[in-house]
Amino acid sequence: MKRDTLFIILLLAFVVRFAVSFHEGYGFDIGVYQGWAQSAVEYGLPESYSMQIGGNMLPDYPPVSLTILSGFGHVYKILFHEFDMGSVGYRMYIKLPAIFADLLICALLFVAMSRWKTKREGYIAATAYALNPAAIYDSAIWGQTDAIYSLLLLAAVFAWTQKRYDLSAVILALSIMTKMQAIVLFPLFGFLLLREPRKLLRFAIVGILTIIVVLIPFILGGALQDVVDVYIGSVGKYGNVSIGAYNFWWSLLGDRAWQLQSSDSPFGLLSFGQWGILLFGMLYGLILWIFRKALWEAQNNLSIYYCSALLCAAFFLFLPQMHERYLFPFVVFGIPLIFLSRTIAALYWGMIAAFTLNLMGIMPLSFIDKAFYRAFDTLDVLVASSMVLLFVALTIGGYKLVTRDS
Repeated sequence: MKRDTLFIILLLAFVVRFAVSFHEGYGFDIGVYQGWAQSAVEYGLPESYSMQIGGNMLPDYPPVSLTILSGFGHVYKILFHEFDMGSVGYRMYIKLPAIFADLLICALLFVAMSRWKTKREGYIAATAYALNPAAIYDSAIWGQTDAIYSLLLLAAVFAWTQKRYDLSAVILALSIMTKMQAIVLFPLFGFLLLREPRKLLRFAIVGILTIIVVLIPFILGGALQDVVDVYIGSVGKYGNVSIGAYNFWWSLLGDRAWQLQSSDSPFGLLSFGQWGILLFGMLYGLILWIFRKALWEAQNNLSIYYCSALLCAAFFLFLPQMHERYLFPFVVFGIPLIFLSRTIAALYWGMIAAFTLNLMGIMPLSFIDKAFYRAFDTLDVLVASSMVLLFVALTIGGYKLVTRDS
């Protein structure tokens, strides 16, 4: 019966997502993913980094992302024989990797919360993510793949809490080979390993070996430099202060955050980019300091999830050159927070509502929300300001939690 309950939750998550996956979503992103999958099948996985069918954009995602799309592309070719780029079916199909990642996140949250509390909380956590509007919007409507690297980050943290350190290192390495944004939690793992230098060396070696294994087909295929260029090019590729992210910078600058360059200097001292890095660095240090004892002395409790959620939120809110979707890992790591108190649960769902509005502000769901943003032209600034205030409140809540428990 218990397994049936989890199965029903996973089925619900899939049905809801599949039901809305017909939406045209963000056409450019979906078209690019379709092209990457097709080119990996027709030309080969390593070769697709330098050749794309029909003039499609060359891949700027790391190897694991491209490998997943390649796998789905091969299955599509077996099932349907030809790639129909304009069909609704292929559009829905190319969203399946992220949708399946969502299902795995539901299952992993169930396991994690069941071990932390009870099976009841595990079911609630899985359901909360299954019906999470931000997750549904990003994966099934927009057609993005943020759920995949977020799943790997969650799995790396969960493996760490179970003292499966080698497994955690492998999964963490896979996360950075999936999306560059996964780097947000690397300093956290470095902090966790500070007290055990020997474990740090082993962790690093296991991670490096994992990366080498992933790269073998690309090395043999002569695409290693192309992969390296993806990582080099991902930093500073878009120079805007904000690229659709309703964050701290948007709360100050409004639409101008999309027009100004992060290299611009507002006061003649530091550039927006330097201010952002400084703010983010200070907040990262503050968050680690708040959770330091809980992380070092009780690594298998909720503190690592709370800390991870705040770090992912700070990454989105204060660094420049953020896209609107980069808050996604917070959606995942924030689920355990809803069990702490009604206040913290309300703050989490407030962030989810604001994040969903951010996504809708950049890629409208219908003419209704599009007209809503036109009618209230400062709504984006209100959303951005709300997210900053909610983040501050969640940080204070985390501080109160660890000081109360210490």
